[in-house]
Amino acid sequence: MRRGKKISWFLLFAIPLFILASCGSSATESTTGSDPVEEHLSTRLDLTGDGEGSFTIKNESSKETVLKMSSGQQIEFQLLNKANTVIYTYSANKLFIQEMQEKKLQTGEEWTIPLNLEEELVGVPQGSYTLVVWSTAEGLNEQKEKIAYELLTTPGKLVVLTQEVTFTGLVDPHSIEVENLDGGTEVMQLSEVAMPQFENLEEGTQLIIEYVQKNDQKIVQTTYPAE
Repeated sequence: MRRGKKISWFLLFAIPLFILASCGSSATESTTGSDPVEEHLSTRLDLTGDGEGSFTIKNESSKETVLKMSSGQQIEFQLLNKANTVIYTYSANKLFIQEMQEKKLQTGEEWTIPLNLEEELVGVPQGSYTLVVWSTAEGLNEQKEKIAYELLTTPGKLVVLTQEVTFTGLVDPHSIEVENLDGGTEVMQLSEVAMPQFENLEEGTQLIIEYVQKNDQKIVQTTYPAE
């Protein structure tokens, strides 16, 4: 009888231990799978001789990649002048579908998006700029491509001119008074891009003004300090 009791007590302890050991093994297996796929998306900015451009995204991973965008906007680009001031933003005057968009790319597949620069930059004056382009897809927002961009004079475009002046004050929120190198005073209009540059500018500051001339009126595009 004593021997039978010892066997019973042993079984009472052994069976729960076996059950616990089985559960632990199952949990470990459930969290172990194939190694995570390393996704790699490369981007490229191309320009053609006529000033047109395109932005390409390539899937260089070993698996299909899904690009996710929070709206109908696929790319963003900006033009920066010599003072590194943004003078044009692609999305500034546009409305996009406000719903999630997806684009699937197989291994080695490329997605090329035309920039339509000739159409987009109709109102931008001729000059030397930096073109910055990036994708709006999740994870690619900071992967920006930059290139020097020469915007040539074409019919309908205005030529950018420069002038060194001394700022003497605001006439109104849309125009300023300056003193030129000959000592004469002039009133110049401000473009929307240039207006914030004069909000807290001290009188007497010497500037290089970049402007376009339209109907005998100088319209300030941007400024940077005179050397």
